[in-house]
Amino acid sequence: MNAMQQHMIDVYRAAQRGEAAPPLPGAGDVRALRAVRDRRRFEAVVTPSAGRLPARGLLRAVRALLGRRTPASAPVGHRPYPRQEVREHAPHVGGSPAQCG
Repeated sequence: MNAMQQHMIDVYRAAQRGEAAPPLPGAGDVRALRAVRDRRRFEAVVTPSAGRLPARGLLRAVRALLGRRTPASAPVGHRPYPRQEVREHAPHVGGSPAQCG
């Protein structure tokens, strides 16, 4: 017997006894799934995990990585991107403001 047939039997029995009809099968499923999801989100925030960095630690780690231009072990004159050579005496392409006239 499937859930709908059982529900129809329960409705008939409730009508015979003068009671309120039971809710349809699956009526509270969405609410139960949302409650489980919300509980998991709450637990993820409240309980620290051994494999995760806290939010502040993660933010500091990202800032440290983005703020660092060269690796800490690199020599002083080392360029991290050798293909992007900078010409020290390259001519100025745009000219001076007096020449743009």
